[in-house]
Amino acid sequence: MQKNSDIKKTAAVFMYIAAAALFLVYIAADIVPRFLLSTEGRLVLLCLCCVSMWLGGYLFYRSGRGNKAMKINLRVYLVLFLLLFVTLTLFDPLWGRSGNGDFVWTKELFDAYTENSLNLVPFRTIAEYFTKGDLRQFIVNVAGNVVCLMPLGILLPLNFEKQKRPAIFLVTCAVIVLAVEILQFLTLAGSCDIDDLILNVGGAFSVYLIVKNEKAEKLLRYIFLCEGRTE
Repeated sequence: MQKNSDIKKTAAVFMYIAAAALFLVYIAADIVPRFLLSTEGRLVLLCLCCVSMWLGGYLFYRSGRGNKAMKINLRVYLVLFLLLFVTLTLFDPLWGRSGNGDFVWTKELFDAYTENSLNLVPFRTIAEYFTKGDLRQFIVNVAGNVVCLMPLGILLPLNFEKQKRPAIFLVTCAVIVLAVEILQFLTLAGSCDIDDLILNVGGAFSVYLIVKNEKAEKLLRYIFLCEGRTE
């Protein structure tokens, strides 16, 4: 039994090393100019990183060390997701983002941005996509904004007990999105649009409502925290 436990611990360490290597590749894709990686490639890297971490945590659990590693994994998943969200919305050139802070605001620049990329009227942008009848634009800009923050509906309640309260969850999501929207405005990285906030928070809250179901929560805790598993 001891030998079998040691093998599982060794395999768990290997899986965490693999996760760290995948994360370093992801970081390199952001900071090394010649290392170009598509949005899909980044998603795959982070997904593989999370899978490796899950396997590492599960192997530690199976070796008799409890689910502490799985709990730590959950926190890391949240950090990785937020990193991906910020990266894509501020710095990903494939999404038309520049994250450029090396400019000087002028009245002309401010006027051009507020006219073309700033929207403070709720549902105005959403209505425009409906009226244009452009399916691709609708999917990318409306459906994409709904989907992109959905993981928070799982990660926040599982990580923090207080996030199970609807009001706290909604405020947390709104603060995250608002911070990114303000950064987009300050760095000219894409548009600053209140409809993005509405869609992002609405998508996250829809998943939150599903996870709030007792059976769904038990299933997620079984998957992510090994709660209810038998040795």
